[in-house]
Amino acid sequence: MLARLAFALLLVHTAAAQQIAVERVEGQEMFALKSEAVTDLSGLVWMGDDDFMAVSDHPNALVPLTLKIDRATGRIASGEMGAAIPVAADASDFEGVTYVRATHTFYVSAETGSAVLRLGPDPTRVVRQPLPAVFAQARKNLSLEALTWNDTAQQFWIANEETLTPDGPLGAGTVGSLVRLQRFDAAFRPTAQYAWRAEPPAFRFRGAGNGVVDLCLLPNGRLLVLERGFGSAGLQMRIFLADFQNATDTTRLPALVGVEVTPAQKTLLFEMPSGFINFEGLALGPPLADGTRSLLVIADSNGGSTHAILPLRLRLPASPVVAERPPAKPRPVRRAK
Repeated sequence: MLARLAFALLLVHTAAAQQIAVERVEGQEMFALKSEAVTDLSGLVWMGDDDFMAVSDHPNALVPLTLKIDRATGRIASGEMGAAIPVAADASDFEGVTYVRATHTFYVSAETGSAVLRLGPDPTRVVRQPLPAVFAQARKNLSLEALTWNDTAQQFWIANEETLTPDGPLGAGTVGSLVRLQRFDAAFRPTAQYAWRAEPPAFRFRGAGNGVVDLCLLPNGRLLVLERGFGSAGLQMRIFLADFQNATDTTRLPALVGVEVTPAQKTLLFEMPSGFINFEGLALGPPLADGTRSLLVIADSNGGSTHAILPLRLRLPASPVVAERPPAKPRPVRRAK
């Protein structure tokens, strides 16, 4: 009886996963936003209408973007970058960004200093959020790349890019890095933590292999995981759907070496070799006319003036929980003087 029940649950979960799909936008390979005013955009979040906020890791700044997305096709018709808003903080190398509409508050993940920062409408008021102590044991430049929140699901998630020092070696050969995915409630209190096995890197370059570079929480509570690493044709980006049904909660484990841990299962939804284009930010965009969602992947320009954005379409299961509340018009962000 128990075996049949478990099998039935597996079928239901598998069917739900199959209903979630990521597709290319027809007629647009890539959108290039040109600007020399700011470089290295590493994260992106939709704020409603045509308004987005990106985050730059050089220098530390929020960067307003206007992206006009055709609601019929999902194509980006035009884009404009606003003036960067500098953020002074005791952590640097900003990588992820998200936005809570109810409080008009931004959250930013910083790789140097292993921090998540909360910024109100005035970006000069920065509060460091308390994190589980294990994330302070990140390897240099392989720390908190990923951050997400969803207004409907009412959860935050973060992730380190590659294996924390107490959790074993970095990914190499046929074994990928073991990463921790951390969930928080709406008050940013830890609620669960799971291991995630990244794909093995084809090779390592300047200390980097293949790791988790962003997360995207869906309205139905499912989590997309963006991995970026080196493949046979340069950089490779992959989008996975996470499944925590049988995964071990690692909250109380100070190290993942020498213990039995079942990582989250992963379903590959999309992959693409990107050559020298360094995709490392993932964000839901507006609903499209056919019921799909816009899904955007943004690239770090690595010091250049061309900011590449890949438009995709996300298909979700037809369910009442999928329909997000209409986005409130965000309050203007006050510029730091």
